[in-house]
Amino acid sequence: MATRSVHRQGGADFVVRDFCRRFGRQSGLAVLSLFADSARFDIEGVGVSFVGREGLTRLADYGVAVHSRLVVRDLEMGRDTVWCRFEESNDWLGLLGVRLASYDGWFRVSGTRILEARVRLTPESSDELGGRLAGFVAWLLAKDPKAVQRLFPGGRPVYDSDVVPELIARLRQWRSR
Repeated sequence: MATRSVHRQGGADFVVRDFCRRFGRQSGLAVLSLFADSARFDIEGVGVSFVGREGLTRLADYGVAVHSRLVVRDLEMGRDTVWCRFEESNDWLGLLGVRLASYDGWFRVSGTRILEARVRLTPESSDELGGRLAGFVAWLLAKDPKAVQRLFPGGRPVYDSDVVPELIARLRQWRSR
């Protein structure tokens, strides 16, 4: 049974809070230091996984590129697992008209390293984001179908800092239409 966390330096809850504090503010290497070498970070419902050093670095660099900010709202801790709800704001969500996206997640931690994380948008955030994203993608599909393939291959967003400039530019065009 999970219990309310008592914040202590070096505990699993501290590691998760530190991840949320660093994500979007520090480059891949600084965030990567919080993860085990073979760690995995899954965004469920989107079907996207970031595995190992290369994948996690890509996720962290993407967070910096979109100026992501994570804030932990609720946190419970078991022996080596932290369950939490957190909120995200970033440039592309803001341009889409989504002020905050809420996630439920769990993190499995060993010592001072995250071994595995799984997060999922809350149903309310999923509905809001899905509705806004559908309007943007429909507009973009009519304007430039190849851009949809670059930004959302297979219907999934690309979490790569290389696509952020185009995504932001397209969102600005969409908002000013």
